[in-house]
Amino acid sequence: MVTHSLSRRRLLTGAAVAVPLGTVPILVPSAAYANEGRPHARRVVTKYFGILNAGMTSKDGDFSALATVYAKNATLTQSNPAGGQNVYHGLDELTGFYVGLWRKFQGIQWSPDHIRNLTEDVVLSYEHAGKPTWTAQGRCAHLFKVRDRRILTLDWVTYYAGIPA
Repeated sequence: MVTHSLSRRRLLTGAAVAVPLGTVPILVPSAAYANEGRPHARRVVTKYFGILNAGMTSKDGDFSALATVYAKNATLTQSNPAGGQNVYHGLDELTGFYVGLWRKFQGIQWSPDHIRNLTEDVVLSYEHAGKPTWTAQGRCAHLFKVRDRRILTLDWVTYYAGIPA
């Protein structure tokens, strides 16, 4: 039998390689991040933000493209920092909400800070929103339920309204 002496450095180097390999199961995403590789729902969310931003910068508050991402019977629940909550059902009510938003805040842009799938068809997004001239950007979160590549429900929570210039 041949024996080799191991220096402390060599032993620690081996442990540094072995420990991360031994912890791989701990690092595997849990069910909360299921199907990160299935991009359908996330693509719908990305497209939604593009439509939202385009509508907010349009000259006439045109949100007709929302019909390409929302289901006809979709529901939007919007909550604000003052504790108010409004619920909109169907494309007509939803479009009316966005046009009202445009009238009040024309030019605001939403920039996702973090988007992740909670399940295959549920996407959570955190954003900041405002104009470049604002003293502080608003903060909000959107929770999307996507089915058949359309938004079925959207829970939109604004938790900091921002400070316009």
